[in-house]
Amino acid sequence: MVSFYIVRHGQTLLNSLDRAQGWADSPLTDAGKQTAVELGHKLKGIDFNAAYTSDMLRAVQTAELVLGENRSSSIPIKKDARLREWCLGSMEAENNTVFIKNVADWLGGASFAELNERLPDVADVIRKHDTTGMAEPFQTIEERLKSAFMDMAQRHGVGENSNILVVTHAFAIKSIFHLFAPEQLSKMGKVKNAAVSRLVSDGGVFSLEPDL
Repeated sequence: MVSFYIVRHGQTLLNSLDRAQGWADSPLTDAGKQTAVELGHKLKGIDFNAAYTSDMLRAVQTAELVLGENRSSSIPIKKDARLREWCLGSMEAENNTVFIKNVADWLGGASFAELNERLPDVADVIRKHDTTGMAEPFQTIEERLKSAFMDMAQRHGVGENSNILVVTHAFAIKSIFHLFAPEQLSKMGKVKNAAVSRLVSDGGVFSLEPDL
């Protein structure tokens, strides 16, 4: 059995400025570093066998702080671009209020709760209105995340139970819920910085426990 501890990175500079952040990257703030340290302390009783992050600075910094406080700093951090956040295209670094209003309007006036339940539509309208050509269709996002977790489960699922730290991003985490626990999306609000959920793979069957 493999237990993935899926963490959203700590607060970043763009987060503190209330800006949308996908492939745009920014470092952790002091508050973001502190919450990552606190999360590491919370997870002190877990012996991690491996750590994976997206290739974004904010995810790597968070993993380093969590592992340092968890006393697992000797574990190498493996960066995987498949764990990246959604690319928001021309909406990158836009004010969050404007970003959410635009997406809601594009979807005919959807509420925030409805956006969670319509993730494929959200990704696809972002792509439709993107002027950079970089935003991905939801199917591409879903496929890269699923392949990352399938590869990790296969790599670490032989022999004794394994605990894996995975640091990624808010929309990516919602996409993971869409993949493995879609019935929980309607109850899901904002994914907070340094929030952690546990995804268990047992014989190729995945189950998800939110908000540990």
